[in-house]
Amino acid sequence: MKVFARPHAPQLQKYLQDMVRVLAAAHEMTGDLDRAAFLLRNEPLRTFDYKTAEALVQEGRTDAVVAYLQSLAGGAAG
Repeated sequence: MKVFARPHAPQLQKYLQDMVRVLAAAHEMTGDLDRAAFLLRNEPLRTFDYKTAEALVQEGRTDAVVAYLQSLAGGAAG
């Protein structure tokens, strides 16, 4: 994503908003903000063909990732 030269670009703002949503869901699941941030960028999710949450957000699949993480936090999956 090469929109960082324009911090007010709508595409960048949408990406940041989506990442914050996913980070909040991961934080709810892990209870640890540092762990949640690490998971977003580094943990492949088997349910999503081993893609990371960050990659899924870039693909526009934020809602699916948030729902998945919320289900893990609630104990419904995993």
